Amino acid sequence: MSIDSANAAELAGIASEIGADVLQGVLRYPSVTGGWQLGDRDLSEHLARYRDQRLVLIIAPIGAAEPPTYTCGICGFVYDAYGECPRCKLIVQQQAAELADASARRRTRGQLEDLLAGIDI
Repeated sequence: MSIDSANAAELAGIASEIGADVLQGVLRYPSVTGGWQLGDRDLSEHLARYRDQRLVLIIAPIGAAEPPTYTCGICGFVYDAYGECPRCKLIVQQQAAELADASARRRTRGQLEDLLAGIDI
């Protein structure tokens, strides 16, 4: 169930006005450190400030999160699955095929030259 985003924003505003800590963002697990992450904050580290204190925690879900995207640090391609960049992978495969083809042509040319060198005309 989701709460209307305008209502959630009003609630967050009221909480902020009275001094509450208001966090917003997409909730993800695991974070880079292996815990829960809300937006760009690691919740484990953030909530450690409140250890051994009585709390009221208000969570207002306002909709499903968009799936995370990843940007290749080499070519800048944006893709939606963690792992090797599909564009860079394709380029490497194409370059490997071109190198193999060029190598095969050089071998064939060398064999042809050896064959022609053995023929007396």
